[in-house]
Amino acid sequence: MSIKWTDEELAIIEAKAEVYTVKQIASILKRRGYQRTPVAIYLKLNNLGYSARPTLDNYSCQEIAQVLQLNFSTVTRWVKRG
Repeated sequence: MSIKWTDEELAIIEAKAEVYTVKQIASILKRRGYQRTPVAIYLKLNNLGYSARPTLDNYSCQEIAQVLQLNFSTVTRWVKRG
């Protein structure tokens, strides 16, 4: 049984996804009293359309798909392939 993500947790991972690794985000969440594994964070970021790879110009898959006028699933497949 999974524990529902709180709004605060989601805000933290979305804000940190651009420059931190999932392990670093897990550590940040732990310091704030949340217990999420790096795998759970990776899956949530992926589900939200974010790359789990830190970059300085991180866009969601949905945003990229809209700009390039592509299907969302095409962009997420590209991200998964690296």
